[in-house]
Amino acid sequence: MTTVDERSTRTQRMLVYVVVGVVLGGLLVAGYLRFHSARATAEAEAKADRLVTRLAQEDARAPSRDQLVRLLGTDGGSICVDPAAALARATSDTGIANGAGGPGTRPVLAPGTVVQAQLLVIEVYCPAKLAGFQEYVGGLGFADGAGG
Repeated sequence: MTTVDERSTRTQRMLVYVVVGVVLGGLLVAGYLRFHSARATAEAEAKADRLVTRLAQEDARAPSRDQLVRLLGTDGGSICVDPAAALARATSDTGIANGAGGPGTRPVLAPGTVVQAQLLVIEVYCPAKLAGFQEYVGGLGFADGAGG
């Protein structure tokens, strides 16, 4: 059996612990100060106000301004990542299906208002991506014949 010959002193070990603690504490403070998603900014509040106004113009029930600020922030959150991508399309298609599970699942002709709120969110938060999503919505069949 071998024994380890301890070459560091208690003072040296304590110095290492203190340095590591200070570095980790500094990183923790820096991370906290840079954390923006929970903070309400003037830009997020202005965009939330615009969305609430647009939803009111369309006679849609709008969530509260605070909910929109927390959920969508300044960049629209996950809705604006790539609204016309395959995953976003699949999620939207699932939302306008008949709700059955397994082999009973089938698309239905939903009213055109189903995607109207999503179009408004994209219009306010990421207007550069609106054309691609409108193209996708235009290819959907709606019960009232409206394509968005």
